[in-house]
Amino acid sequence: MNAPKVKEHIVNWLKEYVANSKTKGFVIGVSGGIDSAVTSALGAETGLPMLCVEMPIYQDKKQVDRAQQHISFLKENYNNVSSVET
Repeated sequence: MNAPKVKEHIVNWLKEYVANSKTKGFVIGVSGGIDSAVTSALGAETGLPMLCVEMPIYQDKKQVDRAQQHISFLKENYNNVSSVET
């Protein structure tokens, strides 16, 4: 598998999806798990507006910390990323 080409394909698909849906970007719940981390990283790569929502529920503190660290990383590295905690 050629990971850079796979990433490029997914990022382009996401951009096309947003254009066809006539929306402006993404809202992604970040839990501290791998699924939300990959999804939010790919969304950030599009350059489109992306809101990361941290919704701590009855999670282990390590997961909450990981979610917060990941959101901070995205905001520091992508100017299209913002966040909110509920």
